[in-house]
Amino acid sequence: LLIGGGMGINSGFTNSGLNIVLGDAIASAIPHVDGCLLDFLILVCVTLCSQVFSNIGTAAAMLPILGSAATQAVINPLALLLPATIATSFAFMLPTATPPNVVVLAKSMDLPRALRIRDFFSNGLPLTLGACILGAVLTHYLGLAVFDSEGPFPRWACDEAASGNCLFAELPGVVQGRHVDSQACIINLDPISDGGVCRIWNGTVLNVSELILAN
Repeated sequence: LLIGGGMGINSGFTNSGLNIVLGDAIASAIPHVDGCLLDFLILVCVTLCSQVFSNIGTAAAMLPILGSAATQAVINPLALLLPATIATSFAFMLPTATPPNVVVLAKSMDLPRALRIRDFFSNGLPLTLGACILGAVLTHYLGLAVFDSEGPFPRWACDEAASGNCLFAELPGVVQGRHVDSQACIINLDPISDGGVCRIWNGTVLNVSELILAN
């Protein structure tokens, strides 16, 4: 039930376009938050969701949203997906957080005193807080060292954009402090623009047809 429900949530978010709407809202806040603090906020939010919706359901629902947010903000998706994926494993506070917790709660019925939800919460809360703080530091610095998570928006992410709204064009410039020969341009799919313009990392709006002809 927990696994099937998670897959259903994922399908509903994607097919309804809710992942794009929520992604746009998150993307607008990203430029105002420091990298390590952003990791911490993502870890806390995803961890709290995991306690209620299960870690599988949270991953299925949140990863498409954060992927869409990264696309709209024109930043490396790994900067958001790494902390979110790790946070789904911080399922310590409630039995609903992960199937093994449900099994432990059920088997405790055979003990002289069965486990209660507050037993999970009182023991899991300090562990969760510590994991979020340590996880934010580790995901931030290891993400930089191993995956270059704060680098320019990569070509593979543009090719795999779920809504097909990304164009990788030969546009020399500076992206996130680095000189690049090509960069991603996110196509505006709203009814007014109708896919005719796109936006690069620094906010410049360009004509899609001209970019295609130039490349």
